[in-house]
Amino acid sequence: MKLIRDKDVVQIFDKLNESGLDYIVIRNINNELPSSLKVGKDIDLLVNKENESKFVRFFKSHGYRTIRHPYRNQIFLYGMDKLKFKLKNKYNNLLFDLNYQLAVNSLDAGQLFPLDNAIQLSSWINKRFVQVKNGISYWTLSYEDEFVCLVARSIFDKREFESGYVERISNLFTLIDKNKVSLKLNLIFFKFTDDLLSLIESSDFQNIIKRYFEFKEY
Repeated sequence: MKLIRDKDVVQIFDKLNESGLDYIVIRNINNELPSSLKVGKDIDLLVNKENESKFVRFFKSHGYRTIRHPYRNQIFLYGMDKLKFKLKNKYNNLLFDLNYQLAVNSLDAGQLFPLDNAIQLSSWINKRFVQVKNGISYWTLSYEDEFVCLVARSIFDKREFESGYVERISNLFTLIDKNKVSLKLNLIFFKFTDDLLSLIESSDFQNIIKRYFEFKEY
């Protein structure tokens, strides 16, 4: 397993923070950043579409090139901005994926759709700055928004709760405002929200997706 050098990850985030560009790291499962990021694994950034060209110029000025996005031919629903490219460093293979909305795959044909606009707005209003002891600093989602996104991604994108997600979701459950999270989850899961939170609280992750697919009390 080949890893990206941690100093390369730290350096590009230092430059990104100095640039003044607004971004959010969407997730850092298993604390991959900065020391455990595998070569070929990308870093997902949430950015405003209107700033796309600024980010492209920034990354190209630091040795990156655009490569075709694997999702470029998928169907994007509800006005979601298309994902056309990723940014790859020509020297150290560090890879960034620019996302313009927080989004998941639909459960039928796998079309991509954005989460509710209230969640999109909250991601920017409530973002937090993280400073890790091994040198990296970056902007990321609030605990509540991260929790909502990880749960939605597990159900819609992965169709399972992987161990790294379970660990992070369980940790976040102790930090979040349950009422705020319930309101946001309700925008995605509707009347299943109470059952969902109950299953998470009891650490019954293995039954969440089955129970969600079987839920009929809408």
